[in-house]
Amino acid sequence: MESFKEVWEQVLEYCKGVMSETSFKTWIYKIEDPEFVDSKVVIYSQSEFRNSILKDNFSEVLKEAFEAVLGIALNIEFRVKLKEEEITEESKEEVQHVVPKDAYSDYNFDNFIVGSSNRLAHAASWRVATSDLGSVYNPLFIYGNSGLGKTHLVMAIRNELKRRYKDINIVYTTSENFLNEFISCINIADNIRFREKYRNADALFIDDIQFFKKKESTQEEFFHTFNELINSSKQIVITSDRPPKEIEDLDDRIKTRFESGLIADIQPPEIETRMAIIMQKAQESNLKLSTQMVNYIAEKIKENVRQIEGTINKIAAMQSLYGIEPTMGSIQQIIKDIETDTRPTSVLVDEIIESVADKYDISKSDIVSEKRNANISLARNVAMYVIREITGLSLENIGNKFGGKKHSTVKHSIDTVLEKMAHDIKFKNSVNNIIKQFGNK
Repeated sequence: MESFKEVWEQVLEYCKGVMSETSFKTWIYKIEDPEFVDSKVVIYSQSEFRNSILKDNFSEVLKEAFEAVLGIALNIEFRVKLKEEEITEESKEEVQHVVPKDAYSDYNFDNFIVGSSNRLAHAASWRVATSDLGSVYNPLFIYGNSGLGKTHLVMAIRNELKRRYKDINIVYTTSENFLNEFISCINIADNIRFREKYRNADALFIDDIQFFKKKESTQEEFFHTFNELINSSKQIVITSDRPPKEIEDLDDRIKTRFESGLIADIQPPEIETRMAIIMQKAQESNLKLSTQMVNYIAEKIKENVRQIEGTINKIAAMQSLYGIEPTMGSIQQIIKDIETDTRPTSVLVDEIIESVADKYDISKSDIVSEKRNANISLARNVAMYVIREITGLSLENIGNKFGGKKHSTVKHSIDTVLEKMAHDIKFKNSVNNIIKQFGNK
């Protein structure tokens, strides 16, 4: 590439392919004259208002875009170019429509169903969230298989802390992102900013610590970051799919630090808890399920709360989209699909991608490629949305099916489909027909 201008044009194309049209045109497309200064990208805004919106809501997608175009992660700095302007009523109204909603804002302790399988993890999380910062169970280490509620508890802690402390600095990351950020900072000689980000946190949340790879310098950095936060009474919350002692390639010093706090596991829910979850989710979806239906679902789906949610979502979709009231027969068929889906999820995902590819007259390889022309990007977004609706896979797992795309990219894709469905009835019907195809196999 001959110039930063060419890089920026490709960044715009990337963002356009993964964001909603409204958000892209209102915020990203209007960015004027970004610069590459001192090994970082500088994004200018003409008001503090616009600067804060870009920084708080679009920094991740911009980072992903530059990494996709250049093959290396870059730091992005947001600056106000002119003096702060008066925020008009029109701009206030505009931002209410386009600022992305926090995907985890509804996760709280009130809507978390407690049972014997998760009682310790729930109680410990509540204590951490409601006690003086860093004063109890520090670090808190929650482990369990995917789909059992670790993310719900972590975000419930986060949301409660944000409610109690107005200006709290909470940093959430995954072990893989921590590693990638650290490596990129070494490459661009900017590790000071990296350390400031993590060591100035009031609360640090790290997801999927089991993926912390055996990188001596990275683990050394994490070890010192951990110690500094703990010594400063800052809260650390960690999740994993296994206890510290079973994590391979993790420094023994770090394992010892994890074990110095509280380790709480989450097991698959017992039947009473599963029934309570089913009834709560049904109520949220305005579904009326008989006791027999609730019992049947609880007996059939035993291992994964996310699969329970996926079942309720399918039943609700059948009712809202096609006017089909839930019956034992329809629920049995949905459960049958769920049971077969859990056996070969990868096969089902492949079938969905193939179906969407046929619908848009493109190849499967195009959908999972990095191509960003409009038709392929739309098909890719639809495929991600349908996979999420049908399988209930996490955003991260869906991203892995598309060449390792980040969960924020998948979220943008799903949001794009939802927004288009809200304004285009023909498109909505087309997407729902794809879902119907898999809901009635």
